[in-house]
Amino acid sequence: MAKQNITSIVVNVLIKKENDTWLGHCLELDIVVTAATKGQVKKDMRDLIAAQIDYAFSHNNLNHLFRPAPAEVWEEFYKCKEATEEKIKLGSEFQKDRDLKTFVPPWIIAKTCLSKSACVVP
Repeated sequence: MAKQNITSIVVNVLIKKENDTWLGHCLELDIVVTAATKGQVKKDMRDLIAAQIDYAFSHNNLNHLFRPAPAEVWEEFYKCKEATEEKIKLGSEFQKDRDLKTFVPPWIIAKTCLSKSACVVP
């Protein structure tokens, strides 16, 4: 059986609890979300990443898509002992009413470090 190639963008996400708030930070896009629960911050982060990528590709604005997070966030992410990987199907909300469609990647692969217990945080 031939191996199927799947076009995707891979992003790394750090999710941790700070006091009573959960915080999610996408390292490649330098976007941050906060929520009261881990599940909500994960959902909000997934939605925001998808919207950011969809918007950039739909509006030919790739020059401003990737903005790396500060070095200390990358360092904290790479101290993680365990990470999960999630494949997210990407549909375009920005091209629904357009006659001329542009390319939008069909998948996002999110590599996520969840919670303080999964990370070694100084």
